[in-house]
Amino acid sequence: MKGRNVEGRMERAQERERAFDIILRNVKDAAERDFLASYISRLERARDKDKVIDIVSRNVKDAAEKEFLVSYISRVEESDERTSRAIRKSRIDFDTIIDVVSQVNAKSLDQESIENFTLNTVMGQFGVLKLFLMRRHDHSGHNIVSVAAKNMEAPPLEFDAHGEFGRVLAESPYPFEVSNPPASIADMPEFGKIQESAVELCVPLVRAGSENEADLKGLLCLGKKFDRMGFSQEDMDLLSLLGSMVAISLHNAQLYHRSIFDEMTQVFSRGYFDMHLSQELERATRYRRGAEEDETAVISNISLVMFDIDDFKKINDTYGHQVGDEILRSIARVVKNKMRAADIVARYGGEEFCVIMPETGKEDAVKAAERMRRAIEDNQIVTERVKLRVTVSLGVSTYPEDAVDMHSLILESDKALYAAKAAGKNRVVPCNQVRKS
Repeated sequence: MKGRNVEGRMERAQERERAFDIILRNVKDAAERDFLASYISRLERARDKDKVIDIVSRNVKDAAEKEFLVSYISRVEESDERTSRAIRKSRIDFDTIIDVVSQVNAKSLDQESIENFTLNTVMGQFGVLKLFLMRRHDHSGHNIVSVAAKNMEAPPLEFDAHGEFGRVLAESPYPFEVSNPPASIADMPEFGKIQESAVELCVPLVRAGSENEADLKGLLCLGKKFDRMGFSQEDMDLLSLLGSMVAISLHNAQLYHRSIFDEMTQVFSRGYFDMHLSQELERATRYRRGAEEDETAVISNISLVMFDIDDFKKINDTYGHQVGDEILRSIARVVKNKMRAADIVARYGGEEFCVIMPETGKEDAVKAAERMRRAIEDNQIVTERVKLRVTVSLGVSTYPEDAVDMHSLILESDKALYAAKAAGKNRVVPCNQVRKS
């Protein structure tokens, strides 16, 4: 391929040299001669072609030379138009990618949305038959896994971003053909598995980290194009740009996720809990004021459940903190599976959790808390060291029945929780029951 390109360039140079020789020998008028030369050098517009042909016809007498020169000028014009079209297309492609990436950065910090955007954009923009995307499995780990695909099953691939294969991809972020990979990865087992997925091109998703250190966020793998023409240099350049921008989007989503989720349990963080409860109470307060003016309006209730793992310090002292950490993760999973999509599960601190339940009165909140309590009690936690079950004590308060501000609502739930502890643990206590006693 490289040899043919060199031969083509030499042939075009020889034709260009012959064209200039004919002009110099035949066109005597200096202005006309300069005009022809500049046209061939692509400095003039195609609208001047008639003038060019007129000059050639009047000055070049040899029929063969005239025919060659007219033919050569036509080829120059066609080549110029093809180049202009290619530039226009590249510009449109570039603008499209920049526009779509800007939109996803502005509107979404969700990794799944970024995945779908990337797959749909690449399939539509570059006309590929199938593709899949790999990214970091979680927000703090190093493993890169297949997470999404179009027109194919996401293959069960996984590699370490900090391993040798990941390091090479990070240091050589330009797209590469699977048939012509960087020599240093060609024999690696990770690359062998990518070859088995029958894709054509790999696009590393790399972000420049601190001190220009390359940070590998994932890998985009593309199948054949619809036109079967292969990927051009322009395609590779655009995909390289897209890969960098998608890597930045994934990084931003990871930072956002870390800011609102508890890293260990993957439920919401204390900071997010405070913000969300405040917003819910502000909304409910507005409805409440409206209800005071309109007797037909329904007052919006918000219930708050706080719970604490019974004897958690003793468990940590007996089995170690690694077992304690697994208990926290297990309970978080159980509670998330039991609650509604609208409910907010958060880790309040240590072994204490909270659940915000919008549009939920006291009676329904106590029933939901009891379902949580039973599910946690029935859940067997299996670790490398031990199998065990734990229990929790729960307190419930409701806005506006028990409190009308955030501080008071949390305080009432907390009092009820400790009343549950004092009454023997492993039970649900509503805060109105505490006040009566």
